[in-house]
Amino acid sequence: MKRIITSLLLSLILSVPAIMAQTAKYTPDRKAITAAVSDKAAYKALADRFATGQTLSTDDMAALYYGTALQPGFSASQTYPEIARVYAAGDYSTAMNQIWAALAKDPANLYLLFTGYGAASSLGNEEAKTLLQNRLLQVCDLIFLTGVGVTQESPYLVVRPSDVDEFVVKYIQPTSVNGRAKIANLEAVRVAIENVGDDVILYFRQF
Repeated sequence: MKRIITSLLLSLILSVPAIMAQTAKYTPDRKAITAAVSDKAAYKALADRFATGQTLSTDDMAALYYGTALQPGFSASQTYPEIARVYAAGDYSTAMNQIWAALAKDPANLYLLFTGYGAASSLGNEEAKTLLQNRLLQVCDLIFLTGVGVTQESPYLVVRPSDVDEFVVKYIQPTSVNGRAKIANLEAVRVAIENVGDDVILYFRQF
């Protein structure tokens, strides 16, 4: 996966002058997402399908992931400090139980999915590892589709600031992250990419 993403990014970087005016490869339909979220039974069924590892269509994945931001009580700054504490302490079994409980309410949260994948790997639980990898890749692949990423005109679209860190470090997997700044309504992350001479700036916008 890292080699594929690096190759795609490299092709984008080399063709930046030609894509400055390019729009996102996939633009989430906010009206359709709002409608999907309003049908609570259908939205829960969608989340249940995702939880079992089914591959969702791009529109359904967008409804599930971006629909998170339209849920009552949603907070973009929400974190899971207890899970982080238990995971850091190496109690992966307890962390795994806490992660499953949190994912039941927040099924497309990248922090939970990546941390769950790490816990499952440490426990040698191949079934959970495969399931969580399937889910986290669906979320990350969706984000990758929403923008060119290397221009301010076409940033990647995320739900919460923490998704930027998870997406950049664990999905893009740069050789290093060398800076981060706020530019108007965008989050800019400067990274070093394998086989690219100069640092690359990736841009993100919150849904």
